[in-house]
Amino acid sequence: MDGKEWYSNKELFELISTLKDDLSETRNIIKKYNGLREKIEIVEDKVNHIENMQVAKSGFGQAVRSWGGWIFSLITLLILLMEMFIL
Repeated sequence: MDGKEWYSNKELFELISTLKDDLSETRNIIKKYNGLREKIEIVEDKVNHIENMQVAKSGFGQAVRSWGGWIFSLITLLILLMEMFIL
C-alpha cells in the first residue's frame, strides 16, 4: 500500500449522508407499502363478504324456486280440504 486513502473524510461523510437519506426514503416507501397491503387485505375481506352474500342470496332464491311450487300446492290442497269438510 502506498499510503494513499481511497476516499477523503469529506467524501466518506458525503457518501454516508447520501446512504442515510436513501435509507430514510426506503423506510418511508416500505411504510407506505405496508399501509397499502393492509388496505388491500381489508378490501379483499369486503369483496369476499359481498361475494358470500351474493352466493347465499342466490342459494335462497334457488331454494324458493325449487320448493315454491310444492308449498303452493300443499297450501291449496289444505284450503280445498278445509272447504270440503267445513261446508
